[in-house]
Order: sequence, then structure tokens, then C-alpha cells
Amino acid sequence: MFRSCVAAIALVLAVMTGGAASAAESLVLMTWGGVWQKTFQELAATYKAETGNEVAVLSQASADAGLARLIAQKDKVEVDLWTPNMVNYIRAVEAGVLAPGEWASLKNAADVPKELQFSHAITAWVSQRGIFYRKDLAPFALTKWQDLWDERLKGKIAAPAATFDPGYFPLMAAVINGGSEKNLDPGFQSLQKLKGSVATFFTSNVQSIRLLEAGEVAVVAWGVLPNVIKHLGPDSKYGFVIPKPAFVAETPIAVVAGTPKKKAALDFINFILSPKSQAVLSAALGSVPANAKVAIPDAIKPIASDVVGHHVVNYEAMTSDLKKIMDRYDREIMAR
Repeated sequence: MFRSCVAAIALVLAVMTGGAASAAESLVLMTWGGVWQKTFQELAATYKAETGNEVAVLSQASADAGLARLIAQKDKVEVDLWTPNMVNYIRAVEAGVLAPGEWASLKNAADVPKELQFSHAITAWVSQRGIFYRKDLAPFALTKWQDLWDERLKGKIAAPAATFDPGYFPLMAAVINGGSEKNLDPGFQSLQKLKGSVATFFTSNVQSIRLLEAGEVAVVAWGVLPNVIKHLGPDSKYGFVIPKPAFVAETPIAVVAGTPKKKAALDFINFILSPKSQAVLSAALGSVPANAKVAIPDAIKPIASDVVGHHVVNYEAMTSDLKKIMDRYDREIMAR
């Protein structure tokens, strides 16, 4: 009887302490669905096999939706790690939902260039933007941004809606016409001239790809390489070009403020920045690794643009004016 009681007490203690340790190390990461969620789930499985610690990967419909969730859970943190776009990263810092970074404590962060490290996040990968098109439907091979205004593409273009990668498309049009984040007028004037070539607007990556697959358009004017990389190859009917100036999106990973699992979250970020994880992300997303010691996969080299020399986006200016930019895009570009 005594022996049974001792065994029972030992079992309860083991469950209690083991359960507490497990809960302390179990993390929740929020990212986008599709290829992003799938890739992080694969990395999480590797991480668990190596460390025994679990990482659940949740999907967000958009970075806007992800930020709204973090703000709503401020008093009861449910998400420990988050990958936003840079605009929503800045908004999240202003909202106080991200923990200050401790990148000096992470071994692999030493190999991430300083310009890719921020006060409350560190870049996990660098995503490429460009023109995605059907070689069999486009009347010529597109090579530069200005090709979008070619008369031969009238009625053949799908352009991003105001809510898709907000602000980037008018910024591109502004920059190639002498403007900037603080002077988007040249971009909007140029996009007014493009309206006759735009057959439709898309609000998601999936929609843009389906438009091309169905042959409803020949060109997606603002393509996101991670979404289309699986469609590309030597014998593919699809083409993707990253014109100069290159526009890239530094995609950061951040620890959510208030999480009781900050140390475990930082450990996982260190794992994500490791050469092995960076190689997986780069291959899956068609991205430039954040870790400078990791080479771009050979399959992506003909497409991916070097981060050096890209247009450095003034995200503070974009973020402060984003609502005005989106409203203007709705009125002047999307309205028929």
C-alpha cells in the first residue's frame, strides 16, 4: 500500500513537472498560409526532432489580420512568434505588441547583415517582387518595369488591388519616374496611363496565379516570387523577371510582447537563422537568405536578384501615409 502511494505521488509529480516543462517550451508561430505555413511546419518538425520542443504554426489571412490578432490578445498572449511584412512590423512596434530584440544573444544573428536587423525583429528571409507572366500569351519577353506600359499589353494585365502588398506598386511606378515614398505623384500619374492595359485587379496571390493559369491575363504586374517559384523552370510556360530597380521585402520574425516563453522563442529564431534552416527557406520561398553565409540555391540564381543595390524602402514614410495611399489608389487607379 505504502509502495503504491509513493508510486502514485511520484507519477503525479512527474506529470506536473514534465507538463510544466513541456508547456514552457511549446511555442506558437503565426505566419501566412500556403507555402509559408507548410515550410515552417517542416522546420518545426526538424526543430522538435533536434530539441524535443514543439512549435505550432498558425496561418494569418494577411499581416493586417495578424496584427489585429496580436492587439486583441494583448492581455492574454496566445501567439509567441510572428512574421509580418515591414509596414505591419512598424505598426506593431507602435502598438506595443512586440518585444525588443536581443539579437546579440543569438549565435546565428551574427551572420545577418546589420541592415536586416531591427529594434523589435530580425529578418528571416528576403522576398523578391517582380513581373510574372505567361510566355505563350505575352507578345514579348518582359525585362523591365517600363514594359508594363507597352501598348501590346492592352487588356492583358492583372494589377494588384490597393490591399495587396499595399503601397508597393505605386511606389515602384513613382521611383521609375523620378518620385519617392514622399512624392508618389509621378507614380499615380503613370498608373493612370496604365489603366487601359489592366483587365482586372487581384487581391491575393492565389487569385493572381489562377488568372494566369486560366489565361484570363498574360501578365501579373506585381508578382511575389515565393508564390510562383514552383511554376518556374526551363520548360515552363511561365516567366518571372525582377527588373531594376529591384524591390524586395525584408520579412522579419519577432517575439510577441508579454509571452512567458521569450527564451524559447529566441532559441527558435536562432534555429531559423541557422544555415540549414535558411537553405530550406530559400529553396521553398525562392528568397534570398537573411544569413549572409548561405548561398542562394542554384535553381533560383537565374531569377533571384541580389539584395545589394535594391531600392531601400522608407517604411516609416510608407506606414504613416499608407491609408491615404490606399484610398488614392482605390479612387484613381481601381475606379473604372
